[in-house]
Amino acid sequence: MAGSRLVVEKLSVGFGGLLALDGVSMSVARGEIVGVIGPNGAGKTTLFNVICGFVRPDAGSLTYCGVPLWRHRPHDLTRLGIARTLQGVGLCTGLTVLENVMLGAQPTLRSDIGSSFFGLWRSSREERLVAARGLEVLDQLGAADYARHLPSALPYAIQKRTALGRVLMAEPKLLLLDEPASGLSNDEMDELATLIRSLKDDMGVLLVEHHMDLVMSVCDRLVVLNFGQVIADGTRESVRANPEVATAYLGDEVHESAGKQGTSDGA
Repeated sequence: MAGSRLVVEKLSVGFGGLLALDGVSMSVARGEIVGVIGPNGAGKTTLFNVICGFVRPDAGSLTYCGVPLWRHRPHDLTRLGIARTLQGVGLCTGLTVLENVMLGAQPTLRSDIGSSFFGLWRSSREERLVAARGLEVLDQLGAADYARHLPSALPYAIQKRTALGRVLMAEPKLLLLDEPASGLSNDEMDELATLIRSLKDDMGVLLVEHHMDLVMSVCDRLVVLNFGQVIADGTRESVRANPEVATAYLGDEVHESAGKQGTSDGA
């Protein structure tokens, strides 16, 4: 894991008597798409919240680009080169699609308040550059035709792309995608898969998703959580063949089915 951009080692988080994460270790390298999967309550969202600085771990360490993250906060993420999407879209309904995307560049703006307030050349020039960059991002996401529309009047899939475009404006090196396929149709998920795969040339991607078709089509590696512990970490093929993973998702039904099959074969 020495060459990884993000390294999580023996991370533990407890809430009262509940151990949400129990010695979790994993990594994400630049140019790699890693999926975090597991049943409901496995600890996936808690892991994301620790990485983003919303939750402080009780034990373990978190390192990004070789630098330990001890006291980082969510507002530090852009400076660190990390961006995260939300399960919802979280768009500003009174702004156009382009204006929503432009908001993602705010932490990188250099013009001062005075220039912005009085509309001086420095601020105006920077705004033009950000708008041009926003249109490029929307074009990359296949949503440039909707740049001047209000997001509330658009299909949910376009709203999702707008939210993704907003975080891409910060030019992250690590992108955290939190259930990006929720609410999308099968065709829209296929388009999303193509978009996610196109991002790996510029960044590492950590994906939490329940739609296994999407996970299996885009991820280079999978980390499986169950009751806060990593029960598998490997390629899609190795995880798919792991009986412990099947048991975590299907419970005792796997063993019962196997037992019945064995009895039938013996008969």
